[in-house]
Amino acid sequence: MAYQALYRQWRPVDFSSMVSQEAVVSTLRNQITTGRIAHAYLFCGSRGTGKTSTAKIMARAINCESPNNGDPCGQCESCRRLLGEESMDVMEIDAASNNGVDEIRDLRETVKYPPQHGRFKVYIIDEVHMLSASAFNALLKTLEEPPAHVVFILATTEPQKLPATILSRCQRFDFGRIPAAQIAGRLRQAVEGAGGTATDTSLNMIARAAEGGMRDALSILDMCLGYQNDVTEELVRNVLGTSDRSFLFRFTDALELEDASTVMRMIDELMRKGREPMVFAKDMSQHLRALLMAKTCPDDLAALLDLTNEAAEEYVGQAEEMTVTRMMKMLELFMSVETDLRWASSPRIVLENAALRCCLRTQEADTAALNDRIAQLEKQVAQLTEKIKNGVVAAPAPAKKEKAEAKTAAKKEEAPRPKVLTPTGRSTDDTWKEAVNTLKKNSPGVYAFLTGGRFVGCDGTLYRWEANPGMDIYAGMLNKDDKRSLIAAALTEAAGVESRFEAVSAGAGMKSEDDGEKSLLSALENTFGKANTLVQDDVK
Repeated sequence: MAYQALYRQWRPVDFSSMVSQEAVVSTLRNQITTGRIAHAYLFCGSRGTGKTSTAKIMARAINCESPNNGDPCGQCESCRRLLGEESMDVMEIDAASNNGVDEIRDLRETVKYPPQHGRFKVYIIDEVHMLSASAFNALLKTLEEPPAHVVFILATTEPQKLPATILSRCQRFDFGRIPAAQIAGRLRQAVEGAGGTATDTSLNMIARAAEGGMRDALSILDMCLGYQNDVTEELVRNVLGTSDRSFLFRFTDALELEDASTVMRMIDELMRKGREPMVFAKDMSQHLRALLMAKTCPDDLAALLDLTNEAAEEYVGQAEEMTVTRMMKMLELFMSVETDLRWASSPRIVLENAALRCCLRTQEADTAALNDRIAQLEKQVAQLTEKIKNGVVAAPAPAKKEKAEAKTAAKKEEAPRPKVLTPTGRSTDDTWKEAVNTLKKNSPGVYAFLTGGRFVGCDGTLYRWEANPGMDIYAGMLNKDDKRSLIAAALTEAAGVESRFEAVSAGAGMKSEDDGEKSLLSALENTFGKANTLVQDDVK
């Protein structure tokens, strides 16, 4: 006997074997049991949710000689004929290929003939939204007042395309997407029935990839079993062409750090493994959606996404390092990739372009980017305030002598830094300010990086800039040859002699414990203006 696909082997034969759709099944059972059979039904829902299977079960049940709680018995002559597809009492019509008015006229001619064996003649019209406007008009009268022995069951994935006149003549039932946990349970039965083995993680991966469709899930499992009887996570990823979760986490970390070189290397790794840019863009969109949900509702994440508690904690941990604005911007970019790839001659370039745009947050000047930077500064201020609160320890009042010494030390600390002059006799502080103003006009992207740190001094002709705490990535960006040369040129012009530039990480150029606070205050004043910045010590 020829091999039969899994989705055909596991097609339900009665309502008891249906997965999910409890509300629909309960209503149909009650109608069959009480004999309140309507003349027209409309089954709506996404693909693979059981619309056609339910229509076939109902066609057998209403013609069954001894139904059991609304289920067909499967033993009577009518059930055997219908299961063997030997009866003319149930007609399946594909509206996609029979969508003309002539086919509907032929149907109107056949409905007047009574059934051969059962009590009802059932017409199952699949993808009914594909009928033409004239075909719908031809069907209206028959659908409204069919003969007593005729039942119409219409199935569609797009009910919004049906005319209101058709909708008003049918009893409508909406089939929801099947939960991933229930799909995984049926897949477990199918694997065991096929004599194979599978891990729970691999079955959950298939269930999530099916997006609520049982037929898609069984088809993916069928392909996996075609490779080998032992279904693993790696096998499922290879069949689907998707990336593993750890790769998505590492890729997102690189985007957040604006590490363009790592991002490009990881995309090259994907392409060498034969992954499709479209599939990866979809995976990233799903990953960023999970991060947004982790940011907004971390307590319910495991239930919402069908994740383990450990996986949910991993998403929450990564989401804490990113702002909502940042994640939404990245999600929009990767969702646009899915659309752009349909018309792109080089899909890889489209993916690389979107990834690089995610890395250029600091060079964007739109409202969303500015809000993102403000949110980052607010986060740093909150962290610094918390550190100050935790670091203050109550101590007894010092003696008079100790007070005098403390005042003397405070005066020494508050003493201004001695002016350092350039070889031409000009102050290095003035030279730095003039160079920064020049960069602000000519290179706003470089200037944006410089606002994330402070000028810490000059050693001869070498000017040093130090990043603020938590912004060491800026030092790496400014030390790149192109940006370093731009800053050095501005310094040379301002100083009047050949000058050099060097960016160092936070702490490398610090000279006092308060420099971290001063550098953050300097960044706030550069961003919002000194007149708009108010620092208030609320530690009690």
